Amino acid sequence: MARKRNAKKLVSAREQSIDALFGTESFALDYYQREYVWDEPQVARLMNDLSRKFLGQWSDEHSLADVKTYDPYFLGPYIICTADGRISLVDGQQRIITLLLLLIYLHRQAAVTPKASSRAGKLLTMIMSGRFGRRTFRVDVDEYGACFSALLNGRGFDVAGAQPPVRRIWQAYQYIDIHCPAQLRGDVLVMFIDWLLYRVSLVVMDAGDRDRAEEMFQSINDCGIRLSPMDHLKRFLLSDAEADPRELEGTWTTMVSALEDVEKGAAFAYLRTVFRARFPEAAQKPGPSLNDATHEWVRAHEAEIWPNRKNGDRVRLITELLYPFHTTYVTLLQARSRINPHLQGVRYNTFNGIAEQFDLSLAALRSGDSETERLQKAGLVANFLDLFYVTQTLGDEPVEQRHIDELVSAVMPAVRLSESVQELSRALGEHAADWPVRLQLLPELRYDTKRRFVHYVLTRLTAWVEMGATNGEADPTDRFLLRRDRDRDFEIEHLFTSTASKYAHKAPDARYYGFLRNRIGALLLLDGPENGSYGGTLLEEKLASYRKDTLLAGMLNPDFFQRGNVRLRKFLTGAGLYGMIATYDASTALEPFIEARGRFYYEIAKRIWSLDALGLAPPSAPGTLAPAKRTRYGVRFQDLVQAGLVSVGDRLVGRRRGELYYARIRPEGSIETASGVASAPTKAMEDAVGVASNGWAFWEVERTKERLDTIRQRYLEQVGR
Repeated sequence: MARKRNAKKLVSAREQSIDALFGTESFALDYYQREYVWDEPQVARLMNDLSRKFLGQWSDEHSLADVKTYDPYFLGPYIICTADGRISLVDGQQRIITLLLLLIYLHRQAAVTPKASSRAGKLLTMIMSGRFGRRTFRVDVDEYGACFSALLNGRGFDVAGAQPPVRRIWQAYQYIDIHCPAQLRGDVLVMFIDWLLYRVSLVVMDAGDRDRAEEMFQSINDCGIRLSPMDHLKRFLLSDAEADPRELEGTWTTMVSALEDVEKGAAFAYLRTVFRARFPEAAQKPGPSLNDATHEWVRAHEAEIWPNRKNGDRVRLITELLYPFHTTYVTLLQARSRINPHLQGVRYNTFNGIAEQFDLSLAALRSGDSETERLQKAGLVANFLDLFYVTQTLGDEPVEQRHIDELVSAVMPAVRLSESVQELSRALGEHAADWPVRLQLLPELRYDTKRRFVHYVLTRLTAWVEMGATNGEADPTDRFLLRRDRDRDFEIEHLFTSTASKYAHKAPDARYYGFLRNRIGALLLLDGPENGSYGGTLLEEKLASYRKDTLLAGMLNPDFFQRGNVRLRKFLTGAGLYGMIATYDASTALEPFIEARGRFYYEIAKRIWSLDALGLAPPSAPGTLAPAKRTRYGVRFQDLVQAGLVSVGDRLVGRRRGELYYARIRPEGSIETASGVASAPTKAMEDAVGVASNGWAFWEVERTKERLDTIRQRYLEQVGR
């Protein structure tokens, strides 16, 4: 007699908000789940997707009640099962752990933001769960608990001694901080939190028991039973193949495998990048999402992709575009994590949080380019973006991913018309012509306002000197940027101790002393263990130890070049910098020394970020090619003052949510608010209001009732841009 069996329920699925997702009991992880593996690209993509979706709908005129009408955002499915009385995650661990880290980050931000503080308690109940008298994090894994707790409570954590997945979790939290746009801080934070909790969703699939959960996990991750968007796109492109499609499927598989070997998800990201780069007009039109439904997007935009489509055109998209350029994209991906001598800018841009930086690179490539020419073009684009980031940041202008996207859209037409390396150099150089002028702001750069950016600038300055002394034999930049498993990272060293009384004879005002010691001229980049060993030592007592550190540190000694270092002296002399070196001893006046050191750094920066050094051709001389029209990015507020379009002493007025904010134009062309002095309108708005948005559109001149962006446009018309 056959044994009677109880029928199992079918797999159930339901949509679930973030609020509901983290309102359940804590999740366990089963044995077949892989460890946490997300790195900066994946975290950055999640943060960019969420912030773009929210900020694309948000207005400072909206109230909290308006958020419920904002469009939702879907993050995909995850799978659970019930085992041993616990809810276990079967698939989706990477996203859910990253979302938990985001909630921890938002909790800490809300706790110090008055208008969002009411959400801190709510977020805490979502971060942790109480079960039978035991409080656990929503992802309950013993190995992760100490790390989560340290992040939640702002405590130190032994990252070096932790297991690799725990280190990646710790680092993922830092990436969330890096890629969280400034616009989400301040008053808007509470609106973003509510949108995230109630308008962002996933689909939860309940597998029931552990046996079926393991079966589903293996089917989804190993057997490929469901067609991915990549599969749909491949089938569509091969649908008009005239020959046996099996050979073409091999070409497709080779391409996808090469990309996925570098990074999971890279193949899909590559396709999206190609379509944005080669068909930008279609990418900007309404319809299916290029990111979420690429195969549907291609179908919807056939007319733009193949204006006069013939049989076989879809296949030729693979054979003549996607496959030929994928090797260059592989090289670009690899250059994000390690310095490539031809693509240093790619590594720099990755460090600076530019998650999507390859659209212009792929737009510039031509089928007849040699591999050398492709790398040269990609290198020019990377240098162009690096210069933009550096000069924008120095000018206190926003440089989130959406601002990179705006720049790419503005310069894309010129890049697509550039056939050769030389033409691309001219197009990019023309666009960036007046950016380097902002380098003159570098001596005013401060540790306490732009810490990560200061680290980057010091890295570049220090590496430039080291390479110059060795004729470029070895590039130490990775040593300065990479996080190492066991040693402390390279860190920013203050030349002068935090104890103001030790230098009271040189700077009697303790507050002003604190201001001076944080300027870049009073900073170095040193190896972590060395930095930590100096403590509160006076500078004159550290000078001898600096000799064995970086050359930029060693040069502080007055007799540094009397003890050798001939190659370095020759290099600096050839660069016109030898006479500018500022040295120190116990009798050196503090402020003039810091200013001189800052000017020395500025002169190095001019040589690093000049158009010539970056391979970007300067604007054409009169009588040759007509200059291309430039965007607004090169305009400084000081340009408007010098042109007489605004006057020193003029009062600026801004209005937000019915409240008025005031500022005044200072003699040197900066903007003074109740909270400080800024060189750019956006920074002045952030100082005054606590929100970083478009300051050019926020401020108007009280006397003339003109907004600054209107005056800026008038300036551009006057100078013929």
